[in-house]
Amino acid sequence: MPAPRSTPIWKKALPVAALVLALVACLAGFRIWKQQLEDAPVDALYRDYLAYVAARVPAADLHLRRYYQRYGRDTVAARHFKPICRSVTAMADQQALDLGASEWHTLAGSCRWPLSNDEIHLLP
Repeated sequence: MPAPRSTPIWKKALPVAALVLALVACLAGFRIWKQQLEDAPVDALYRDYLAYVAARVPAADLHLRRYYQRYGRDTVAARHFKPICRSVTAMADQQALDLGASEWHTLAGSCRWPLSNDEIHLLP
């Protein structure tokens, strides 16, 4: 009776390698998709809020223009919106712009949190 042949190790490892490769491809695809979402421009509502404040506060306008120049953009990236919104809202508060009486009172209220240490380096 002939001895049974053992399957080569590469044939046993092939399904596992295919599964690992598929998992790595999924993770890479997710990371690329997430990066594109973060780099996308903010929605029109948020863009309009920044434009509203920048039109009334010269320091905020200068701040936004420096942001656009630093990052080579003409809009604010979604990932940068929170720190930009916070700093622009703080500038509006310093200039005594009454955002509470405007249509932007809800958005201005959500932008009044202090900047975290991780967000400070994003500012121009």
